[in-house]
Parts: sequence; C-alpha cells; structure tokens
Amino acid sequence: MRSRRGSPVIWHALLLGIVLALAACTGAASSETAPPPAAQPAAPEAQASPTASPAAAQAAAPPATFSGQEAYRHVEHLAQRIGSRPTGTPAEQAAADYIAARLAGYGYRTEQQPFEFQDYEERSASVEVLAPAGEVIPSNALFFSPGGAVSAGVVEAGIGRPEDFPSGGLAGQLALVERGAISFRDKVANAARAGAAGIIVYNNADGPFRGSLGQLAGIPAVGIAREDGLRLLRLLSRGPAQVRLEVDAGQRTVRSRNVVARVGDRCRVLIGGHYDSVPEGPGANDNASGTAVTLELARVLAPQAREQELCFVAFGGEELGLWGSRRFVEALSPEDKSYLKAMINLDMVGVGDRWRVSGSESLRELLTQSAAGLGVSVQVLQSGQRTGGGSDHASFLQAGIAAAFIHRQEDPNYHTAEDKADFVDPQALETAGRLAVELIGQLKVPLLSPGDHH
Repeated sequence: MRSRRGSPVIWHALLLGIVLALAACTGAASSETAPPPAAQPAAPEAQASPTASPAAAQAAAPPATFSGQEAYRHVEHLAQRIGSRPTGTPAEQAAADYIAARLAGYGYRTEQQPFEFQDYEERSASVEVLAPAGEVIPSNALFFSPGGAVSAGVVEAGIGRPEDFPSGGLAGQLALVERGAISFRDKVANAARAGAAGIIVYNNADGPFRGSLGQLAGIPAVGIAREDGLRLLRLLSRGPAQVRLEVDAGQRTVRSRNVVARVGDRCRVLIGGHYDSVPEGPGANDNASGTAVTLELARVLAPQAREQELCFVAFGGEELGLWGSRRFVEALSPEDKSYLKAMINLDMVGVGDRWRVSGSESLRELLTQSAAGLGVSVQVLQSGQRTGGGSDHASFLQAGIAAAFIHRQEDPNYHTAEDKADFVDPQALETAGRLAVELIGQLKVPLLSPGDHH
C-alpha cells in the first residue's frame, strides 16, 4: 500500500535533511558559546624538576608566593611558644627541632649539625660599698672578666685612658671609669698597667649595660648603671670609699647545632640566619625574624631548589660569637667552598625604619638592583663602613665566600625583654623575602667573577 504522506524515498530524504540541519544548528551554537581555549604559555622551566622529590612533585602546581603572614607565624612560634633561646639550652634545641620539622615538611633532606665550644660563663657579679655606708650596687661582669674578689679603695680615672690614671699608679685599688671613647679591653688593660686590682665601668647613658672584653682579661671587671656610677663619684667627692668587687666566672662547654636543609648533594647558593637569642628576651626580631624569612623562602623556592642547588641553614650559637656559621664553614671541604657561590644572611629584618645591605661587592650591586626593581629604598654599606660583621655572613666572607647581608635598622628593643613578636611587622618580613627572591633569581646567571668575595 502507498502512504498518504508520500513515497518512502522522499520521506527518508526529508528525515535525513532535518537531521543534518539540526546537527548544523547545534554545532554553530556550541562554537559561539564555548570557543576553543587559547593556548596557555608554558610554565617557567625553573618551576619543574626532573627528580622525584617531595618538592619536585609539586612543580606542576602554581608557584608559591612569599607571604609575610606565613613568615610571621614562625616568629610567633619561636618567640612566643618557645621564647628565649640561649645557646646550649633546651629551648634552643626545641627551636632546632621545630625548624627541622618545617623544612622536612617542605620536601628537604634535613640534618642537625652538632658542634661544641668553650665559652665564658658569668655565674655572679657584685659591687658592695663597705664604707662610709653599706650599699649593694647591681652589676654585670664584663664578658671575659676573670673571677676574683677585691676589697679596696676606689679611685676615679676618667674614661680609662693611660693619662687618666694617677701618676703614682693605683697600687691594688679599684678604678672607676666611664664607658665610651675607647674599648672596654683598653680600659681594663690600662687599669691593670696602672696597678689596679679591679675595675668598675659605669654607663655613659641611662641604665645598666653588658659589655665584652673580647678576650680573657687580667683583673676582675664589672659594669654598672650610669646613675650608680654618678652616685659613687659623689661619694668620692666627700672622701675615701671602700668597695668590695667580686666576680664568679669561668669557662664552660656549650653544645649547639645548625639545622641544614638541602635537596641535592651540593650548595650553590646558601640562605640562612641564626635562630638562637640572648637570655634577656624572646628574640622575636633578633632573630626569629630572619629564621622565619628563611623558612618561608624554603617553602616558596622548593620547586626550584634542586635546579638552582639552593640550601638553607639556621645557625645556632650566633649570640656567643658566630659559632654556628664558623663551624659550618669549617666543615666544608675545599671543593664545597669553591662550589658555593653566594651566602645570603637574614638577621633582624622585622623591626626598624630603614633597610641596610652589605657584603661582597657583586652581591651588594645585585641587591641594589633587586631593591630598585621592587621600589624598596636601601642603604648600601661599602667596604670600610660598619657592615654588620657581628652576624653570620662574616664567617663566610672570612673564608673567601661571597656573602650578602640583609638587615633592618633601628630596633629600640634590641637584646631586651621587649623584643616581642608584637613589634615585628609582617610586611617587613615580606619585603625581606622579596629582596632575597629577586637576588636568588639573578644568581641563576654566573655573575660573580673568580675571587670577587669582598
């Protein structure tokens, strides 16, 4: 039978046309609303690593960004939860364990490098006025003062220059001198040559102080506050005074450790700072701040650490004489020393009103360029200026290794109980981190000439 709707051939042709038309319409609509995605630029080569390490496994992820807030969390932990971290104490060990755990979590192979040294230990110091009236004056032994007890008359001797002492000498008496103009060591040596049995140094500014003689002295030496020194001078103006000076001090063995993190076997660029603090305070700026920036840099730079042969170190024992960095450098083989092209030291980077950079000439220039590119104003300390030789980069410079120092001036709470996390600025930590990242980026190109380390 025939269909009233037409022949089968025509009907099939009509159906085929409708299907093709619908398919064409659907394709056109899809093309307009969802165009093919544009080609994306390839990720920078530095973000990938051919080695299957935890850090490299994250290479395909977007590169991390340095965070001042993340760094600040480390400051809080070190300064608030752990607190003061004097060298050789359980608190310093707790800080080392915390740092090692964080670095291992970022994918690094970590080790705690132990070392020990002989250090001066002050157990007690006292100054007591015996006559004309009994009075105990708070005092601190000058670092490297020998132990001993002396009861004798007191003689005022200016600021301790040779010409300030009586022409006839002191003959076993105590010298009272003011701080300033010449070093503590010279004051004590001059007093000993004049025949003094001990020396009392009073501050040239309000309040007490602590000072160091740099090496073991020949006579007991203490420091007192300015107001106590002036009171002694007034007492002497009315007649002779008898004082007992006593120092109980000696040598002790101190054990500490560096925390070292690496991905490969060698270090081309080393980033670090010390994690110990003075006993007087929690050491938030000095130097939980530099340690925190080092940790955050390790996190951010983990994807490229193997390619650029980056290593990270938290040094112990800095406050007692750069012991951690000295021992680290001493442990390097001659080949490792020549292979290490730059050390970046971060110390006290969370408080202050201006940035200072110093170190090897080439690295100073690169830091200046990095700062300019970031719009950061820095003061560059040239050779011959005070360049922060009292921090860990100095150990590397002395070994002929190029080093840079990033530091922030001035901290009103330096070495006091007020060096708290509350005063550390996360934005300053971020700026320090960005400066270091920029410098490390420039070090990918071998810009240092042989022997250019100072």
